[in-house]
Amino acid sequence: MNITSPKTVNEMMKRYGIAPLKKFGQNFLIDGNIADKIADSAMPKMQERKKILALEIGPGLGALTQRLLDRAGKVAAYEIDAGLVRALGDTFAGRDEFTLFHQDFLKADIEKDIGGLAEGMHIYAAANLPYYITSPCIMKLLESGLDIKRITVMIQKEVAQRICAAPGDSEYGAISAAVAYFADAKMLFSVSPGCFYPKPDVSSAVLSLDVKRSYSEEAKDYLQVVKGLFAMRRKTVRSNLRQSFGLSIEHAVQVVKSADIDGNARAETLSKNDFKRICEEIKNIKKNI
Repeated sequence: MNITSPKTVNEMMKRYGIAPLKKFGQNFLIDGNIADKIADSAMPKMQERKKILALEIGPGLGALTQRLLDRAGKVAAYEIDAGLVRALGDTFAGRDEFTLFHQDFLKADIEKDIGGLAEGMHIYAAANLPYYITSPCIMKLLESGLDIKRITVMIQKEVAQRICAAPGDSEYGAISAAVAYFADAKMLFSVSPGCFYPKPDVSSAVLSLDVKRSYSEEAKDYLQVVKGLFAMRRKTVRSNLRQSFGLSIEHAVQVVKSADIDGNARAETLSKNDFKRICEEIKNIKKNI
């Protein structure tokens, strides 16, 4: 079955009494070439298929799922929409290597769900993400205890540019700095609105995150610092240190000086290593307070 065919998509929607739901940000992919490119980008080229578990978020009607099953030993997917769960259950009936969770991904215990399934396997995540939950989904994957090797997602192009932005770029923000701690981000290619049904109002892009670090206490501290220093973008690093972490003027000055940071700089100019140094200096200060 060609799930990316507009004719097939319409037939499936009629058969199961479903329609794209705006509240879930549903836009079904109807371009098979794009689905192939995403699946090829998501999976490693030289690894044995049986050792790969593909983790998919929001499979929809299964356009990407179908291709992931051709490239991975197992596929585990999360779908919130009951109508789509029925359709996916029928489409992939008899495929023992496919596990479907009828859950809200953001509320799911993915370590519990995926941990057992992925025993002895490498995890690669892939998704056509609803635009309104892009950042929470990406951060949930990065902050999980799962050993995820790569995350490949189709998201709003503007958000992909933001995630890939470098310090000093106009698009650089908290999500850029947060993702940079865990992974190397790269925008692979753009996707036009005409590749979806219904057409979204914005262009999309496929983003690849090669994960380099797993979640830890150090990561937790780093993310708190990023959040705190971006709390008030117009404020300086020194001001945000005082407001977000309750430091005195003297301690805030000491942190930026010891971290070799200009206290009058703003968070959008700081690199991953700058945030890490500030994180260490805050911990040193708090030990002695």
